[in-house]
Amino acid sequence: MTGSYEMILNPDHITIAVADAGPAIAFFALLGFREDHVATIDGGVPARYMGMPAMKAQHITLALEGAYHFEIQLLVFDPPPADDPGAHPTNLRKRGFNHIAFRVDDIEAATAHLVANGVTVLSDEMDYISRKLRLFEGPEGITVELVQRDD
Repeated sequence: MTGSYEMILNPDHITIAVADAGPAIAFFALLGFREDHVATIDGGVPARYMGMPAMKAQHITLALEGAYHFEIQLLVFDPPPADDPGAHPTNLRKRGFNHIAFRVDDIEAATAHLVANGVTVLSDEMDYISRKLRLFEGPEGITVELVQRDD
């Protein structure tokens, strides 16, 4: 590879497959995401695009309010896939998806808000490369990190 091409404008979305949309919607609402669009995938173009031509799922788009356009897209498969006997997603030592991080202005206030709403804290606050970091358990056991930058 030579040089660089500045083609990335900003993050657009992350898609998370969940067994139960309700708790995931409630969790991301705590972070400022609101339900924007709900669609049913029953085969067709979206299923072929995903490489699963017979896929059936509910596709729920949650948009972050008051920021550039960023979405959490939830997929609820029908029927739900069998439980994965592999490592729990909050185990940060496995390969594949590790965690999603959101920037906040006040990590202590954000932590207090999440804890008051029953969210599990996975780490003490850490100072690292001019930022404060803290990990939480998100919906379906995914790891969510909050980041407060010093700039």
